[in-house]
Amino acid sequence: MDWALQQARAKQVVVSGFHSPLEQSVLKVLITACSPAVVVLARPLEGAKLPPEWVAPLRLGRLAVVSHVATARRLTRQLADARNMQVAQLAQKIVVAHASPNGSLAKLLTQWCLEDRRVHLLSDG
Repeated sequence: MDWALQQARAKQVVVSGFHSPLEQSVLKVLITACSPAVVVLARPLEGAKLPPEWVAPLRLGRLAVVSHVATARRLTRQLADARNMQVAQLAQKIVVAHASPNGSLAKLLTQWCLEDRRVHLLSDG
């Protein structure tokens, strides 16, 4: 959460799926601090029910919501991986709070490092 507070104070744009409970907490910090954020959904934007607390930041231009999928009924591992790749393509620096060893995110981190992307891991998981 210290990292989230630093980003909020610096008004750094944070791009994420904001799917996990930790990521949702980060988004709440950013919204409360009037800091810019981009939410990348792993489901279609059309027909998505967005949380009420997103309405004001969306209207004020401090929050953007995008999606890379046109059709999907539920979140799958493949959709989540594709979303993570899209987030990485949008990012100047990739920051990950935790990646389980041998998990799909750890594999993506390895790929991003091999691509010489700026990657920062907040934990040593």
